[in-house]
Amino acid sequence: MLTIIRSTLKLLFRNKAFWFFLLFAPIASLLILSTNETYTLAEDTAGILEIVEIEADDKVAYYGGVKAYTVKVYDASGSEMSEQLLNDLADTGMYAVCRASTPGITEEELTAHIDNDAYNDRMGAILYLTPDFDELIEEGDTENALNIYVVSDDARTELFESDVKLSMQQLMLAGSPETINEFRENMPGRQITSIAAEGTRTLSPEQTDEKMELGYAFSFMTFGFVFCGAFISHTAIEEQKNMVYTRIKLAGERDITYLTAKFICTLIVSCIITVILAVGAAIFNLAGTGLELSNFILLVFLQGLIFSTLSLLLGILAGEVMTSNFAAFTVWCMSSLFSGLYFPLDDSSAVIKGISYAMPQRWFMEGVEMFFTQDKTIYLFLGGVTAAYLMIILSVGNVGIKLKKQEA
Repeated sequence: MLTIIRSTLKLLFRNKAFWFFLLFAPIASLLILSTNETYTLAEDTAGILEIVEIEADDKVAYYGGVKAYTVKVYDASGSEMSEQLLNDLADTGMYAVCRASTPGITEEELTAHIDNDAYNDRMGAILYLTPDFDELIEEGDTENALNIYVVSDDARTELFESDVKLSMQQLMLAGSPETINEFRENMPGRQITSIAAEGTRTLSPEQTDEKMELGYAFSFMTFGFVFCGAFISHTAIEEQKNMVYTRIKLAGERDITYLTAKFICTLIVSCIITVILAVGAAIFNLAGTGLELSNFILLVFLQGLIFSTLSLLLGILAGEVMTSNFAAFTVWCMSSLFSGLYFPLDDSSAVIKGISYAMPQRWFMEGVEMFFTQDKTIYLFLGGVTAAYLMIILSVGNVGIKLKKQEA
């Protein structure tokens, strides 16, 4: 076994391409970690959405995007009071307010528009502001000042109706648009507090930024580990073609001994890449908020061991150098994409989320959050994830090699 390990390492270190991937991944990751870019949006979403001016016949289905509750407004008033109401709704950041200025619209025309919207468009609700909106507000008649037509089963409709009533009450108490700002200045201020939903964790903006940086760094590190594992598989492919593997078998070595030797080589290479990264991170002091350098190195090493082993076995099963390289690139590209390293997958489809659960990086990003929130089960979690992936990879690889030998 030691002879196999020594010969494999000699072949690797004589390969200039291997040195490129050995050094490129840690250096690229260090550059990413040193950028300190801001990836998060402000927590206060007020003012994100503005009133969209449309025609009465325009469709509004695509104005609100995926998350916003779209409201189509037929504004027959066009007054400062109605403008203030719609601004209040837009400033919440939850509603996409699309206003059609319709002075002089008749009841029959309004009914025709609402029927057309309900059947041929998509929105949460329709809001009609009457021509005498201001006068009714000053008289305290908030019920007849507007009409709300619910045209969806969106659960946020109740919240929308409550926000409309709240804004109407403030306008009524203020009495006029000129005094509304002074009236609101005397009201208690608001503070937005993020509360984690069940099964989720709340991160600070700084931690969210660092998590995004770590995702990009993990992608580059995965690139290095995958191709270094592919180079180890190249040695096995060449040994098979040059009958070296046959001579090893004739010397009495078993398949499990040969695979173990190659696995030890991936372990050594993974350690080398991790040490290079650790030295660079220590020199440039790149330990981040809530994640110590030792914990970051642990995440990188365990993740790298999984991908180096996977790439090794895929290359051996492929039996060709070019096929091995293609498999390594595919593994890196697809796993980084579907694990959420580049962008969050919270709003993706159930199929995409299901695929992400099979990607190792997804669980190590989960580990990052656990380190941030000081979850005491993190080390048991990481050990279990690493052991599970290695067992699956080695078991499937062993079966695949046996089937390949039978076909040969």
